[in-house]
Order: sequence, then C-alpha cells, then structure tokens
Amino acid sequence: MNLTFTARTTPACQDFLKIRKDDVCYTIDEFIAKYHSDSDEVLGDCVIQYREAEMSHQKMVDDYVAFSEGLEFYNFQEPALVFDNSIQAAIYFAKKARECLQIARFFAMKSALLLDTDYNLNWSQGYVPQYLFRCINFGTASTWYSNCFDNILQVAYWGFSLYTSAVDRDGNTYDDSWDAKKIMGLCTYELVVAELKTRGLKDIRKSLTSCSGKFEDVRMWANYIKHKGGIDYKHLEAEKPFQVYLMPIEEGQEKIPPLQIGDKYKQPDERFAINDFKSPVEVDIDANLPRLRETHIAIHKCLGEIVTAVDFDGHSVKIGSKEGNPNE
Repeated sequence: MNLTFTARTTPACQDFLKIRKDDVCYTIDEFIAKYHSDSDEVLGDCVIQYREAEMSHQKMVDDYVAFSEGLEFYNFQEPALVFDNSIQAAIYFAKKARECLQIARFFAMKSALLLDTDYNLNWSQGYVPQYLFRCINFGTASTWYSNCFDNILQVAYWGFSLYTSAVDRDGNTYDDSWDAKKIMGLCTYELVVAELKTRGLKDIRKSLTSCSGKFEDVRMWANYIKHKGGIDYKHLEAEKPFQVYLMPIEEGQEKIPPLQIGDKYKQPDERFAINDFKSPVEVDIDANLPRLRETHIAIHKCLGEIVTAVDFDGHSVKIGSKEGNPNE
C-alpha cells in the first residue's frame, strides 16, 4: 500500500497585519486588489490590526514618527586645522562613528515601519515580504550600531594615545615605526578600558563601559550576523507540518519498539527527533524594537561624551583675529 501525505504550512507573519474597513478585515493583498486606484485615501478611514493591537491608520503613522524622532541625529563639526597626527586620526574615527550612527538610524527606522507603501513593496504579495524586509533592516541596524561603537573605541584609542601601550602578536611594544594600519588593528575594547583606568581617565572609561553594557544583546546579534552565519527571526519561516523521528532498534529486537500502549499512543523520545539546524539566536523584531531605540540613545550619548573629552577644538590651530584685527 502506497500512502501519500500532503501538508502545507505558512509563516505566522503572513497573518500579522490586517486592514479593517467598514467592519470587513482584509489582508493587504485583498485590500489593494479592491482599492487599488484610491488606496491612499481609503486608508485614512481604516483600522490597522497588527498582532494583538488595533489602531487607526493615523495612529500607526504617529507611532512610527515618534519612534523615528526618538533616534536623534549626531552633529559633529570637525575642527578646521589640526597638526597632531593622533588627533587627526581621532577626528577621522569620530566622523566614521557619526556616519555609522546615521546609517544604523536609517535601518532601525525601516525595521519599525509596520507597513511600507505599495510603491516600495508590492502589496499583492501579501505581508510576508514586508516582514522579511523589516527583519533584514533590523539585523542591518544592529550591525551598524556595533560598527559605530567600534569606531568610538578608536576615537578614545587615538585621542588619548592609548595605542602607545599596545603590544603586537610577537610581543613587541609600540614604537614609532608602526604604521596606522598596524595601530588600528590592535585597538580592542579590553585594551582601551584597561588603559583608561591605568591613566586615571575614569569618567571616559565609565562612558564606554556603561554604553557597552546597555547594548550587549545588539552587539551579540551583530556578531552572529557578521561571523556566525546570522540569526533567525521568529515568525518569518513556516514551521514544518510534521515531525520525523529516527527510532533505533534495541539489541535483541526484531522491529522498532511499538508506540502504542493499549488504545493510546505515546510520544517518541525527543532524543530521536530529526530537527533542522538553526541558529542558537532567534529574535522577535517587534519585541526588540525598543532595544534598538535604547541602543541608539546609549551610543549617541557615549559618542558625544568621548568627543567632548578628547576636546578637538583644544587641539586645533585657531585662525582669526582679536578685536577685529585680521593680522593678529
């Protein structure tokens, strides 16, 4: 006897977002099919149902704007003229940190956008592509926040000449023959915080350690994305419709042990379950969007404190005059 089983499962995120209009709930593909020509106008009177929450379309927009406005831009004005090579390097990394923070902000905002427009992501494909890109943007934001912190470390490393205490892989201590590439490569969190403590720069050390502690999970996600094959996103992929077990035959048995006991069936031992390999890290992006916001706030604050402490203006050459005399 040949038996054929057919099963179909869908990602949970497929049903996350519905649009209610006149007491009728639509998926986004159903909605755009019915209101294709005037969807933007109709949306204004609709209720958005997302997971366990209901909100007006305007409330969804307002919440998104509030999230975005909570991610401040960082303004850094580099000094006009600096001769010190170490300070020049610190300025370079401060600019890079600013750039990374703005990129992370962009992708954090995109990950928080519950419903992108039909122009950007075709609604006829349903909500899964919307959620997929939100997950991609979430992971990308995490990576750029981590990159930003790495550049902040370099600001302190160069700004306070901490590299003079570095030791290379051969055990050689710093000397003037080292080029920038070698010096940069020896910048680590451990070295920076240790040297700041040794040199009595406790406030600066506290800024870095406090910031690092506030986004450990985001750095862990970024580390898995960059070095360990990525992270998994909850609700993005469909679960398998059935479980497969490999049941070993015990010594002396002629067949697989029976699963039936009287008129009941027992569950096979989970040791024998055949499971697909998954990342040990699985993230629900909706539950963790506040972590991105908290990370942004912490890194923004830390960058400002480190830049202030280095005092770039104090190292710059002033070009100007006193009391209106252009030659003085």
